[in-house]
Amino acid sequence: MQLIATSLFQDATPVTAPVKEPSFDEKVVNAVEVIKSLIRAGKRVVAATSFGKDSSVVLALTLRAMEELKAEGVEVPELHVLNSDTLIENPVVHAFSKQEIRSLKAYAERKGLPVRMWVCSPNLSENWLISLIGGRTVASMPGNSAKCTIQMKKSPMDRTKRQIKSIIKQELGSAFSDDSIVTLIGTRRDESAVRGRNMASRGESAIVPVNTAKEGEKASWILSPIADFTTMDVFTFLGRVTNGRIETYSDFCQLTQVYRDSSGDCMVNIFMRDGAAERKTSCGARHGCWMCLRVSSDKSMENMLAQEDEKYSWMAPLSSFRNYLKARHYDPSARNWLARSVNADDGTIKIAANAYAPDFCLELLRYALTIDANEIEWAMQNQTSPRFNLLGMKEVLAIDLLWARHSYQRPFTALAEYKAIFENGKRYSIPEEYTEFLRSDLDISRSVELPFVDSEFHGIFEGLRSVDDELSCQSVISKKGVYYTNVNETNEFELDDESVHLFYEFELDRALEYYGPHTDVYPSQAVHYLLRFGVVSIKKGGHSEWDRMLRIGNQLHRLGLRNILNDPDALIEKLLHQSHDPRSQNSLGFSTSRLSPLKDHGQLQFSF
Repeated sequence: MQLIATSLFQDATPVTAPVKEPSFDEKVVNAVEVIKSLIRAGKRVVAATSFGKDSSVVLALTLRAMEELKAEGVEVPELHVLNSDTLIENPVVHAFSKQEIRSLKAYAERKGLPVRMWVCSPNLSENWLISLIGGRTVASMPGNSAKCTIQMKKSPMDRTKRQIKSIIKQELGSAFSDDSIVTLIGTRRDESAVRGRNMASRGESAIVPVNTAKEGEKASWILSPIADFTTMDVFTFLGRVTNGRIETYSDFCQLTQVYRDSSGDCMVNIFMRDGAAERKTSCGARHGCWMCLRVSSDKSMENMLAQEDEKYSWMAPLSSFRNYLKARHYDPSARNWLARSVNADDGTIKIAANAYAPDFCLELLRYALTIDANEIEWAMQNQTSPRFNLLGMKEVLAIDLLWARHSYQRPFTALAEYKAIFENGKRYSIPEEYTEFLRSDLDISRSVELPFVDSEFHGIFEGLRSVDDELSCQSVISKKGVYYTNVNETNEFELDDESVHLFYEFELDRALEYYGPHTDVYPSQAVHYLLRFGVVSIKKGGHSEWDRMLRIGNQLHRLGLRNILNDPDALIEKLLHQSHDPRSQNSLGFSTSRLSPLKDHGQLQFSF
């Protein structure tokens, strides 16, 4: 870790480490002065905010610093405010964040402050619900790596940070360097012992920014102006705003209400009365994704649902979906046991616990769409907007593409379910009673490699190349000597919104009839169909990955494995029989040289 040298802070107001614990008012003044020092030194400030209690205070302090500098005649540069929307945020918190963004924009305009708001969201390939239902990955559980956070938050935020950096670089020209940007965050030592140790290891300070970049990476400076604030200090600040003693972009009344409702009776209302605050330990409730399984139970959601007035009862279906997914996560029959890669040397494939199985993914899709349909019905009856939306038509078609690529379902099964639920009134209820499987129920050490590749596997039309496309004179392109159908390419895997709706309105019924249950068509035909119509664009350079996955999907379809993907014994028997291996006499009698323990496959991820 590196600290910015004090020489970088030209004309900065000196702020020294306190000898004794400063008062609340002194902490506020010091935090504002530090932010002003950054701006005076020519730094461009980015405020990262979730609109939770801590980041809200940081944002309010930053705006105060800008106002004071403006009053002093200093030309204040644009403040970039960065917010993350994972698309599966707690709906109450999500609605609150949108309201706070509107309030921030209105306040900045009224005060004449240059503020630009950035809300970063996952793209299609980063959408966590698509990934789960599409059979691309599994939920992040306690003790596993948090790939959900990387996919839904870190990647979108990194992408947005690059956009912000590009704008600032254009503004500063030759004066720009990676040291020009400092991101303000709301971490505090008082939050927890773990947080305090982590901040100490990074060298974080409430006074001087710290470079969190790893060796060899470009500088990434952060500063938490409230690093030394206690939880009481934070709620005191919110209370003073609520009581009109501090003016900022929000009155924080709704923020206080959200914390009170999600924290039960432990939330402290800090409303200043004659200069005194209620002296109790405040609650530090956390709010996140309604579907999060990284915690054993979602306390904030449970507290909201437990409200006596039942004002949050409309979120119960989301909680039920989350709990059902948690219960089935370690269910062996809910897993696909066929690997997603083939040994290039001997053409074998592993049988081991993998992503969710086709039937379980279909089940999850039906529940999610039913929840959406019921919410839309409520909204129409009450002449208002839906309070949440899990999957739109575009997201459902993305799931269809994943299912087609992995040979999970017949072509356009997901859109057919969408049509049945939203147009024909079909509904699927989450079971009220079910078995909750434990980690010990899933044998993640079980692994065997079996013959998979045959003479047809490498055929020229078994991957990202379709005979139908070439018969219709669609061109092919060569990538490193391999020929693929010439498809649309963009910077990210994408579906064109207008094309999706046109396909649904004018092509879906014909496609379902053409690829209906009366045919034994390869699921991959859905991929070629959509590529041919220009509905989907793959990520630049993604030809080989799509080709590889389509070959595996076509092979498992040809071998008749789809209906037994969740049954490792049946898969083993089938593949041994296909290869005429004498070991098919006894599925347990494998040579020990073919068996090997695997690490937990609970965190799989495949690129588009």
